[in-house]
Amino acid sequence: MMSKVKIRLMSTSKTDVEKLRRHFLKKHPQAILSHPRKGSNPKYVDAQKWFVFGDYEFGKIRRRRGD
Repeated sequence: MMSKVKIRLMSTSKTDVEKLRRHFLKKHPQAILSHPRKGSNPKYVDAQKWFVFGDYEFGKIRRRRGD
């Protein structure tokens, strides 16, 4: 059994993260990725980044609940 690999996409722009997320999911159906969310670290309150988290499982086509 292959293990899962954790994925984190990060950018200052929500548009860039969403664009890469869609591209990655088309090329790699083994991946599951969340929708973009804004960071919440109080240290960077004026410069929060956008994140997408997920995982990749080799050799297994994953089912998504929605896009």
